[in-house]
Amino acid sequence: MNRLTLWSIPVTLAWPASAVAFYVVRYGQITTDALISSFVFLPMGAISAIILVCLVKRSTNWNQKASTIFGYVMASPFAFIVGLMSGFIFPPLLGTLFLGVPSLVVGTAIGYIISGLMNFNREPAR
Repeated sequence: MNRLTLWSIPVTLAWPASAVAFYVVRYGQITTDALISSFVFLPMGAISAIILVCLVKRSTNWNQKASTIFGYVMASPFAFIVGLMSGFIFPPLLGTLFLGVPSLVVGTAIGYIISGLMNFNREPAR
């Protein structure tokens, strides 16, 4: 495993941690039920982290890598809210997979594609 692939582990674990942090900020305490239920975000974090790492590895320059990560970060709040609210439509695990993961994948892909289209290393026109 190289260094970039190892980044998928903290990115994966950040999703359940953010759910716990959100619960603590809202209610001022942590319960075991909230801690256990936060792990429904683990598969969403794992799948999106794998896709993020794959696209960053495919990036041809630093600008494209930064743009890919920026797309992921910009999609994260939307994916988190959709993941929280998806329990009203689907069972919690399926909701985060069917609604949260596509949000993150689309945000990451948009960052990757836009930077690839801009091609920052292009030679100036003569």
